[in-house]
Amino acid sequence: MKLHSTISVLFSGLLSQCGLVLSADPPLPPWYPLKPWEITKLHATNPRNAPYGTNATSLEVAISNPSSIPAGPAPHASGGGYVVFDSSSIDCVVHWKEDDATPYGNTKATCGTTQSGSTQAEWNITINEIQDNPAHYISLSFSLAYRMNLFGSDFYKMLTGSVYAQVGDTLEGGCNNDGFCEYNLKNGTAPLLIQPTLFECKYACG
Repeated sequence: MKLHSTISVLFSGLLSQCGLVLSADPPLPPWYPLKPWEITKLHATNPRNAPYGTNATSLEVAISNPSSIPAGPAPHASGGGYVVFDSSSIDCVVHWKEDDATPYGNTKATCGTTQSGSTQAEWNITINEIQDNPAHYISLSFSLAYRMNLFGSDFYKMLTGSVYAQVGDTLEGGCNNDGFCEYNLKNGTAPLLIQPTLFECKYACG
């Protein structure tokens, strides 16, 4: 037992001299738990009655993750601690027609990809439902995939979150006599907050 301990100490010392350190992730930094995403714009148009055109329904959403989150542990040679994914924001515009080919829950779109330094962020949206009658509400889901290649490592995280917005609560708008419906964020409710959760992760997963 004493010999084993001595060998372990010597082995660890050699690794340290070579710049290689076997250690667990450092303690999670103070930005955990994840901070909310923010929706600062939500505008939707939707015809209530069929038939209607292929791109009759449209949705515009400005969404952001205003906070940095840990990507993974930084090498001790670079000072240790964590490297972080930068904050990210995007304007997401979707046009579609709800039918058998693209029903609610299967209407997915890539909002786009942004690059900030070494951070690549890809936003995606799923339109779960837009209901015009009798209630007026919008149900959406988002995913945010972060990627970074740094210090020879491929850091990755995917976050997901959902929002339910209803007229009279966080939305304003409705349908006119021609059956054309339009909705916006209710005055004074922006930003609309979404609490994200960690869906997939590589390094610093908490």
